[in-house]
Amino acid sequence: MDHNNKRGDAEQNSFWQIIEGAGKHAARDPATMAELLEDRFADAGDDALRGFQQQQLVAASTRLYSWRHAAAADMACGPVDDDGFTDWRSWVITLGRESFERIAADPDNLADIDDLTAGCAGAGELFGAAVSGIYYARHGDQDDTFPVLEPGDSAPPSGYPLNGTEPLEVTLPRPAKRT
Repeated sequence: MDHNNKRGDAEQNSFWQIIEGAGKHAARDPATMAELLEDRFADAGDDALRGFQQQQLVAASTRLYSWRHAAAADMACGPVDDDGFTDWRSWVITLGRESFERIAADPDNLADIDDLTAGCAGAGELFGAAVSGIYYARHGDQDDTFPVLEPGDSAPPSGYPLNGTEPLEVTLPRPAKRT
């Protein structure tokens, strides 16, 4: 394993330790987890903010940016727009590494989550914006160099757009049985 991979693994482990710690102290409530992130990063340097945001939070959210994940969000929440899908992806991250990895690998694993609707109605919005909010409070919101969670970005989600071309019950059978 080369030095960059070791550093990347260490950064990813650190990211998930932060998420797990916040989740434990906040009973996985995304709004309370956002407050804990704000407290943790209040005095952090810009490089630390940028690293957490871009190399970890945005990267994790991007792993959930697929048509099947969008279909899972729609199934749990009803139709979600781009902002709602961004917030839903942030909520999935608040579930912790194990749940995130299972849902990232296959959105049908959303069925393993007790409350499928917990990520609806903007539940992950504050969490997803916590670190960027610190940066923008320091530098103003005109700085377009800081990585943010984009609702939809300029490219469509990855994978074939199953939603609308195949019944959701076929695309995601396990969550379909629960909704």
